[in-house]
Amino acid sequence: MRFHFLFSAFIVLIFLAGCSSTSQLTSLKTNAENFENAGDYSQAYTAWNSYLEQTPVDAVSGDEFAQAAQIAYKAGQSEKAVSWFDQARYKNFASAGMYKTLAAIYRDQNNLSKELTALEFYTENYGIGDPQIAVRLFNIYSEIADYTKAEEYWTLMGEDARKNEEELVKYLEVSQKLEKEATADSVATEILKINPDQTDALDRMAKKYYWAGQNRYDREMKKYEQNKTRRQYGILLEELDKVTADFKKALPYLEKLWKQNPGKEYAAYFANIYARFGDEQKAEYYKKYLKQ
Repeated sequence: MRFHFLFSAFIVLIFLAGCSSTSQLTSLKTNAENFENAGDYSQAYTAWNSYLEQTPVDAVSGDEFAQAAQIAYKAGQSEKAVSWFDQARYKNFASAGMYKTLAAIYRDQNNLSKELTALEFYTENYGIGDPQIAVRLFNIYSEIADYTKAEEYWTLMGEDARKNEEELVKYLEVSQKLEKEATADSVATEILKINPDQTDALDRMAKKYYWAGQNRYDREMKKYEQNKTRRQYGILLEELDKVTADFKKALPYLEKLWKQNPGKEYAAYFANIYARFGDEQKAEYYKKYLKQ
């Protein structure tokens, strides 16, 4: 009888200990959620950490690991957040918030490759959703020189982002690399409405009009050299007026660029334009910079 009594008492103690342990774990998880709701992410992280340390891994769901990881990130514990997200993925858990946060962590760590992988998974499985995701992907693809992809995400960005000077300057480069000349001209024009002194846009417009004039000059002079008739000479004079008009359009942009960066880079444009205008004094002035 005594043996049976002791054995029964032992079973009861084990049961009570188990209940106490379960109650304690439940309390830790509840505390974590309460701290989270109160905005105290540091305490919430501590509670989640205790809960996960005291709970067998097999008994923790992927969703719980992901919840804890989100709190860890908010508490400034990025390494722990990644570790817990890895556990969530191991348990076949995935969510839009999880991959968005992973992308943010990798961005903070300057790990462009992992950030891109996280964002690509996000868009492939959950769509764009947040327009800022499209903005970030546009910036990443611009940075790694995948201009076709960059253009794709440009069209998915919100209207406000596409009016932002910084983004427009990047899109100007994308358009030029893809040799979309009309688009590049339009983008440069939009940039200069926002910032009349933006260097890349000024350079685009200056060279657009300069080369329109120079190419027309070369083309028409060649035609005249091949056919020196009175009629062809008349056509040449008309075309040279158009050359002058293009050069005059280029000058205001070049003058702003010269103020920003006087020297060899733009001197040849000025020297040639003023030579075509017959202003030898100004042409010689700019030729001096070509010898430096």
